[in-house]
This record gives sequence, C-alpha cells and structure tokens, in this order.
Amino acid sequence: MGPERSKSGPVLAGDLLEEGTVAGFGYVPSGRPRAACDRLLLAGEESLTEPPDRSVPADAGSVRVLAATPVERLERVAPDRVHRAAAVDDALPDAVAETLALPGSPWGTVAGSLIAEVREAHHLLWLAGGFVRDVIAGSAAEVNDLDLTGTAPPGRFSDLAKGARRRSGLEFRRKVSPFSLVCSAVPPQGGERLYEYRTLNSAEFAFPACGSDLEADAGCRDFTVNSLYYDPVGDTVADPTGRGLADLRARPRRLVCLNPTDDPLDQARIILRTVKFAARWTGTTGCDFDETAARLAHLPASVWDGLAPAAWRLLAGDHRRYLGGHDPERQLGLATALGPAAAGLLALLLEVRP
Repeated sequence: MGPERSKSGPVLAGDLLEEGTVAGFGYVPSGRPRAACDRLLLAGEESLTEPPDRSVPADAGSVRVLAATPVERLERVAPDRVHRAAAVDDALPDAVAETLALPGSPWGTVAGSLIAEVREAHHLLWLAGGFVRDVIAGSAAEVNDLDLTGTAPPGRFSDLAKGARRRSGLEFRRKVSPFSLVCSAVPPQGGERLYEYRTLNSAEFAFPACGSDLEADAGCRDFTVNSLYYDPVGDTVADPTGRGLADLRARPRRLVCLNPTDDPLDQARIILRTVKFAARWTGTTGCDFDETAARLAHLPASVWDGLAPAAWRLLAGDHRRYLGGHDPERQLGLATALGPAAAGLLALLLEVRP
C-alpha cells in the first residue's frame, strides 16, 4: 500500500550505500533546526556515544539498493496488520479529514499544508498517538494534539515545516528537542503547540536516534492502543503490534503496556498514564489493565526512593496534566489495583506537589 520509491526520493533506513547499510539518523542540536543538523547512521555504529560527522544525502541517487518502505516491510511480515481505513470504519476517512481541519484547533490551519509539504518531498507521514486512538474510537472530540511520525529526519522535517508555514501563511517558531528529537512549533506569541512530530523511533543507539520502521517505533510507545498509525494520504491504518485495534475495540477496553522499561522514572510515567486512561474510560467503555498491572507487580514500594528532585518535578507536572480535577480517592483506588509501588507513587504525588 506504500508508494514506490525512486532515486529522486530521500534516503531511508535499510538503504544500502557504498559505506554500508543505513540504520537511521542522528541529530546535532542547533538553535536553528535544519537538514544540515541531521546525521546518517550506519549498521554497526550502535556502540558510538554520539552521532558521526556524516551528513544525510539530499536524495537516494547514491543508493545501491533501495529498501522497502516501512509499510511494505510490515506488510511482508504481517499483511493483516495494514488496513484500508474504510474497512476499519467506513466513516473513518471523513472523521480524520474533519478533525485535521477542525476550526479553532491549534493545528487546523497548518495540518493540511504540513502533510502536503512532507509528501511532496517523497517522505512518508502518519498521524499517531492519541489523535489516531481517539478518532478510531469515535471520540474525535477528545483529540487535544496533532501527533505525527514519519521518515523525514528532524532537521529535514524542520525545513519542510518552514515550507508549510509559507503555504499556510501562519507564523510559528520551530523547535527540536535534543533529548527526544521531537519536533514542535508554537505561534510567535506563545500558546498551544501546533503539532508534535518524531521521526520513526529507534532504540538501537546510545544517543537519541530515529529512522527505524513501524514495528520498532511501536515498540517504543507506551500502550498498544497508542501504537496505531494513520496515513492521511493513502487512508490506511497500520497496527504493527497486531493488538492495537482489538484492544481499542474490546469491552472493557484493554490497556496493555508495550515498553518493558526498567527505568524508575519511565515506570512512574507509565503508572500515571495508566491511571489517567483508567479514570477516563471507567465510566464509558471500562478499562482492563490487568496485563499492565502484572508487569508492574514486581516493583517494590521503595522503587521511587532514588528519584532526583528534577524527576519529581516532572512527575508532578504530569500528574497535574493527566489527573488534575479527578477525585484523589479514585486515583488512589486505581493505583492500588496496579500494586504497592503505584499506590505509593500516587500517595506521594497527591500529598506533595513540587
């Protein structure tokens, strides 16, 4: 279902060059994000501590063998995990188009221009995260952010976003996080983010890297229901885990954690997001988080003892954003069902808010 690739298009992960096989892309932080900040990563360089000084070719003219696109790779391994949007729900293409152009939304004036700019550069782009989850679930009114992923490296995407700004006539300030490689933009006067974009994720390098495939990117996300991808040009839905659609449609809805992290801060954030979704869905579809609870059950109550003050400030902000306004007893009750570590975390956050 993916478009055919040509030598005039961009280099993608999996392409074979004279120097080796492309494994992805790194990024050198700059106050002015642009394509010159992107770095080409090759297979075998996973042990490097920083990106090599190797720029990304402007196109695939020097590529010896063109790799399959991420969708083509997924279809070869699991053809039943790529679906026509209308087969998922015949109203889905219209619902996506309407939500992308939603009047009054932060993204409504720029989404169409951004998608067009990326695709005209022969890069692939997907709607992702909560945007896709909520629209597929029939809850488009709950969409709060435009989450995107694709094959364009961060610097190249920033250049394309500049073109989208010209198309839309909308001024905005672009930024690339050096820690997550998330590209975002806000209006000059500040306010809500217009979008968040991250190149398909890669966890193979010791530094922030990107440019993998759909399966690898899905494995870096938090829950199966958040690992669905929508192509707004081809109107297809990719479900790399094979569980996202089923878990979203299940009653009660299943919240299954994907990321097997051992980092206490990441584990704490998974707990907060689990409680957030459980609180949101309990009164409607219901929420089955037994599998996630089983994954967290081994955590001792003392797991949070070593968290630094900066981590607690981050968690306090997440807690306010995810659960502000929810009844504290209800929060504690849901956390207790996740185990003693989760209950202890919520008790600390409810009593102490840095």
